[in-house]
Amino acid sequence: MKAKYIQLLKSQVEKLDVSDFDLEAWKSSAVSALERVFGKADSRITHIEGLKIDYSSWALRDSNSQYKPVESCKRKGREIFNSAIEELELFGMATGKESILEAYFGPEDLKILLSESAEKKNVIKKLKKEELLQLTLKLIEAYP
Repeated sequence: MKAKYIQLLKSQVEKLDVSDFDLEAWKSSAVSALERVFGKADSRITHIEGLKIDYSSWALRDSNSQYKPVESCKRKGREIFNSAIEELELFGMATGKESILEAYFGPEDLKILLSESAEKKNVIKKLKKEELLQLTLKLIEAYP
C-alpha cells in the first residue's frame, strides 16, 4: 500500500511539468491525493488550497523582475509533495486506528468517536456508503 501511495504522490509532482498546466485543476487532484493518503485534516491540504497566481504583485509589474507566478506555485507544490513522499519513505504509513479515522472524520467528530459519548452513531451516520466501505476495509487491513 505504501508503494501505491508514493506512486500517487509522485504522479502529482509529474503533473506540474505538463505543458498545458492548469493550477486550479492540479490543486483539485492534489487535494484529493493528499486526503487519500494522509486524511482530510492534513495541513498540507491547506497549503495546496492556498496556492494562487498573484498577478497584482509589484514584482510582476517590475519589468526587470524574474518573478514568475505560475513557476512559484509549481515550486511550492513540488516541495509539499516531495516532503510528503519523503515522510512516507522514511516513516511508512500510519496504521493506528486514530490515523485511519482521521481520514474520514474531522477533529470534533474524532473526539466524539474516541470518547464514551452516545453520539457515536450520529457521527458515523454522516459518512456516505462508499466512505463507510473504504473505512471498514482500511480498519481490516490495519488489524494485526
